[in-house]
Amino acid sequence: MAAFFRATVGELLSLSDGEILSRLSVGYANRGYTSQFSDQILTWEHDLQSLRATLNICIQQIPGASHWGTLIEFSIPRKEKRIDVVLLIGNEVVILEVKSSNPSLEALRQLQEYALLLHYFHNGTAEKRIVPILIWPDAPKATLNSLQQMEMFPQLAAYWINGLIQSSWQTLPEILNEIAVRSIGTANISAWDESPYHPVPSIIEAAVALRTGLSIREIAHSEASEHEIGAVRQAIQTVVDRAEERREHAICFLTGVPGSGKTLVGLSLAHSEQNQRNAIHFMSGNGPLVKVLQHLFTQEGRRDGANTVMARIKARTLIENVHVFARNYMEDDLGQPSNHAIIFDEAQRAWNKAQNLKKFKRDYSEPQMLLGIMERHPDWSVIVALVGGGQEINDGESGLEEWGRALIERPKPWKIFASPEVLKGGPSTAGHRLFAIPQNSLGVTTLDELHLRTSNRSLRAENLAKWVNLVIEGDAVGARSLNVTSRFPIFLTRDLDEMRHALRRFAIGGARFGLVGSSGAARLRAEGLEPSSPFHAEYPWEHWYLAGQSDVRSSFQCEVFATEFEIQGLELDWIGLCWGGDFAWDENGKWQLRSFRPGSNNRWITIKNPDKRVYKQNAYRVLLTRARQGMIIFVPSGDANDPTTCPQELNATAEFLQRCGITPLTA
Repeated sequence: MAAFFRATVGELLSLSDGEILSRLSVGYANRGYTSQFSDQILTWEHDLQSLRATLNICIQQIPGASHWGTLIEFSIPRKEKRIDVVLLIGNEVVILEVKSSNPSLEALRQLQEYALLLHYFHNGTAEKRIVPILIWPDAPKATLNSLQQMEMFPQLAAYWINGLIQSSWQTLPEILNEIAVRSIGTANISAWDESPYHPVPSIIEAAVALRTGLSIREIAHSEASEHEIGAVRQAIQTVVDRAEERREHAICFLTGVPGSGKTLVGLSLAHSEQNQRNAIHFMSGNGPLVKVLQHLFTQEGRRDGANTVMARIKARTLIENVHVFARNYMEDDLGQPSNHAIIFDEAQRAWNKAQNLKKFKRDYSEPQMLLGIMERHPDWSVIVALVGGGQEINDGESGLEEWGRALIERPKPWKIFASPEVLKGGPSTAGHRLFAIPQNSLGVTTLDELHLRTSNRSLRAENLAKWVNLVIEGDAVGARSLNVTSRFPIFLTRDLDEMRHALRRFAIGGARFGLVGSSGAARLRAEGLEPSSPFHAEYPWEHWYLAGQSDVRSSFQCEVFATEFEIQGLELDWIGLCWGGDFAWDENGKWQLRSFRPGSNNRWITIKNPDKRVYKQNAYRVLLTRARQGMIIFVPSGDANDPTTCPQELNATAEFLQRCGITPLTA
């Protein structure tokens, strides 16, 4: 039972205060609290008297009120939070949060967050209306239209969650009676209380949870993938344990669709108590991801009492930049690494020899470099390569094939463990394969467990990755047939300010939102958005992702958009995707993949290089798969006097996206 106390209203009113307080105290003790605090008892006693008075009035006015469900101190699993009172009135869930004085903005936000958590993750609340009510003594009288909800878009959380109502105990009966008039049926109290709760954490939430000691099972309890993610983690752990036991060098390739939990598996392995003796270091070449997670862990370390310097040092050992790792062990010649195992996130983005030579004067590819560094261990080592499909977005990102070439050339034999998709190619590898030659020449062991099939990033959008692939391929009929937008909200607007306003309206309960756009969308500058790479390189992305709404550097301001380079590997609850002229639909029914050439004759140039065309497609694939709760796409209207923002091209793009099933925001 999640609640400390549950009963019908009739049963609650038949019990004495002492009997109810006794049950609450037992529930409190069962949660691990060893002592009862007198102020907690006094609070319950005071609130219980007010609740009794309110419910007595309701019963006098509506006889059916005696059958309403009442739950006191309902616990939200793994959040260490409890809702003061839940009332189940027919098919509606009323959340009461009680304050003794004028509530803070944080209290308002927290109540909205409770409603959002129930809506997305509590099975018993699925497709039920939720009414959050904040009770405090001097609350203004709620108006009758306060119970109106957003009727247009049922795929929105805001459709199911009523706008927050503030009320005093004296005016609460009127509101509850109004809810009762429109509610249908009778709630099953015990079924609702015991209903499964399946949270899906963001990467940032998961990183914090893992750091504080929670297991992957405790934080990755999603409807489709809890067992899948657990099985993958155990399969990789078995490879690590085997390599140590048999004194061999092993590499493990994990594949998965975007948002399926590859990074979560990697972070879990790196933070596992099982690997404390031989630490597994998590590495990425994704600078913004590393910077954000290092900043996050530094903040968490300071909250735990460490000084800033020590917290920062520890954070940088938990999350490493692979380029810094390479410099330390190749150029500074530090000998063999301190750890026997490393996790390389987005391994398909490893640089080939030409890019490594161009960037760092290193005459070898990153796969060659990492294999060579780990081979310095005379006994054993493991590389866990996390591979995403269609994620290569920059020059020199070599894909799986470079790893295959490097493994063939190594003087030491490597035991290779891989998902079947690594060998045969598939959607999760964007068709890339590890070897062009028959794989049995190196004795690859294939394991079905090394592939994550279910995307969890976008809540209630299991087919979003498939939908995005069809959009990128230009198949509007196929995309629309998936009917993704019936459950996962995707809207289209031609007005940037309308998108900003909608993001603020739709992203309730503290949900994080922000703008994203292609690094090649040069003419977004005409909309007041800065696309230049020097600006983006210097921007403090850790604050964009982590700072609060009042901080002008945060994503909430909707002033700076993150490109595919800054958003890859991370996510937001709500995305505002600013579409650029670098990926425009033409009158012949094809995507124009272009780069911008400024000058006296400003113009878009068609990209002809096959690799660069793939990078452009992948940039939009990344941008379209970063949202957890919903997405709004802004396609500019253009300017007839500016050939670089041609209205006809932008109109055609917007029309194509609507044919893919996207809902016009003004509908």
